[in-house]
Amino acid sequence: MMKLNREPRSHPRKVLPTIFIICSVLLTALVLATWAFAIDRITDELQRRLESDRQPGELRVGCELIHANADLIAFYSERQFAPLWVNEQGPNELGKALPGQLADARLHGLNPNDYHLHCINATINRINSILSSRNELEPKELADLDIMMTDSFMIYTSHLATGKVDPERLYPLWFSEKEKANIVTGLNDLLQNGDLAETIRNFAPSHEQYWRLVEAGQRMEQVIAAGGWPVLPQGQTLRPGDRNPHVILLRERLQASGESGKNVPAGEPDLYDTELEVAVKKFQFRHGLAIDGAVGPNTREELNIPAERRRQQILLNLERWRWLPHKWTDNYIIVNTAAFSLNAHRDNENLSMRVIVGKDYQKTPVFSETMRYIEINPYWNVPRSIAVKELLPQIKRNPGYAAGHNYQILSGEGPINPWLVDWSTISARNFPWRIRQKPGAKNALGRIKFMFPNRFHVYMHDTPDRHLFKRARRAFSHGCIRLEKPVDLALLILRDDPAWTRERLEQLIQTGKRRVVNIDSAWMVHVLYWTSWVDEYGQLQFCPDIYDRDPVLWQALNKNTGGEQPMRRPL
Repeated sequence: MMKLNREPRSHPRKVLPTIFIICSVLLTALVLATWAFAIDRITDELQRRLESDRQPGELRVGCELIHANADLIAFYSERQFAPLWVNEQGPNELGKALPGQLADARLHGLNPNDYHLHCINATINRINSILSSRNELEPKELADLDIMMTDSFMIYTSHLATGKVDPERLYPLWFSEKEKANIVTGLNDLLQNGDLAETIRNFAPSHEQYWRLVEAGQRMEQVIAAGGWPVLPQGQTLRPGDRNPHVILLRERLQASGESGKNVPAGEPDLYDTELEVAVKKFQFRHGLAIDGAVGPNTREELNIPAERRRQQILLNLERWRWLPHKWTDNYIIVNTAAFSLNAHRDNENLSMRVIVGKDYQKTPVFSETMRYIEINPYWNVPRSIAVKELLPQIKRNPGYAAGHNYQILSGEGPINPWLVDWSTISARNFPWRIRQKPGAKNALGRIKFMFPNRFHVYMHDTPDRHLFKRARRAFSHGCIRLEKPVDLALLILRDDPAWTRERLEQLIQTGKRRVVNIDSAWMVHVLYWTSWVDEYGQLQFCPDIYDRDPVLWQALNKNTGGEQPMRRPL
């Protein structure tokens, strides 16, 4: 029988997968082509809005007028105007995450609507409505949203990095180094890592104290949500051992802010007992008050400041943190003029002390500078304003006053004998000389002066008026900073050289001879003004606003970024 050769037949089960694969590839290619076409349309629209020859200036996008600065235009130009936050279906993953990050600006004391949040949310809602109606999205709307989101990122991260308010326009005695936040680099990092939250966080101050203050603000929000704390009525001073109905409110007040526990004397809630005394002293310590356990007018006033005001203080001081240099030396000194305190940090060593700062009408300024040298047994070259207003009247009444207080009256040719001057012809207006106080126990600068040259001519120094350090509020100087422990500070700074012992330093002081000691190691002095901070033990601290600087800052922080205001835009 003849065998027939048959052609092999394709099995249907093998053919179908092949057809499916081909169709899938074609469909994918079609989708990708459609997606690429849609992205190209957005890119074209972005380029049209931000063409390379366009000058930086105001640009209307969506419902916002934005400041299309050089950084924003350069960023898009470098990426060939490809969108960052959107695709053909609206916001991409980064675009979906951005509104939540902007909403968190409030935790830093910043207003989310300064960063177009209201307009961004309105635009996203409109896009979602169009998509749900199966209508086509316009490239212009998507391009506008992308530009708006980039601008919001740039302004928000700039404010996190260097502050929203320009302190030098707000305060005449405030100097802040203007550091440019590298926002474009941050955007490029975001493209690489895709972590929006971490990228934004990296622009804020990295100091642990800043983030502790952010957390303290959140805890204060919880106190406010729970109803805050009760007000203590005016009345007589409360002291340990007293029985008074106000003691019940005092106990509730301190429980609300965390100084007191829940324990109440059995059957005696109106008794000011030992446990409550400890709580009151803790409150006084945390609020810059005299620590005596007595609830008098000053303590009562601080107790009755509402939780909402305390939260404002926290948020204000977050802004002040953002004005500080981002890079600190390993060795640094913080003088908090509002708290009359100094803290010096060297490696793992800390030194704290009380200070005396400027009077209300001779305020100590705010700035950061490098310490250059220490002067032992300094002369005091009396500023002219002090010389003619305070010393000249004394010398005119009694020429012996000068020698009695170690003052020298100097001309360009040498000392002037005050007994040979016709003082009836001399006034503050025509006083022709300068006054200098010689080193010694009566010298207004004491035995040591610390120099960090600055535009304000402010320095730190010892003082013969040691009794003033016992006061709770110590605004007594002409602007310079008087130190409680000048010898200890000098030894900490000079620690690099083992030859500088306490014995040697005190021997030099006893000679009465002037000696200048240059500082080889890098020491930064930060003269600051904080009315709220978290200390090294994690305790939230407050102190009175001695120079009334808080209200003007709160007003500036809560203004919209439009108009003539002391605001910072990206540099």
